[in-house]
Amino acid sequence: MPKSLDSRAVTIAARVMVAAGLCRYDDSDKCRRLYVDESTCEKCVRSWLISKAKKEFKEESK
Repeated sequence: MPKSLDSRAVTIAARVMVAAGLCRYDDSDKCRRLYVDESTCEKCVRSWLISKAKKEFKEESK
């Protein structure tokens, strides 16, 4: 099943953020995950980006 353009863009953005060392938390010590690697961070950032986008879309459609 091919990915949509939007989901591909979110995946790329998450990879860029992780590669740049960015985290959804202001301090990486606040991360609740016991074991953190690049794929874990990418999934976390991707889900965070999607939730932020959904929130923005919901506010715009009011």
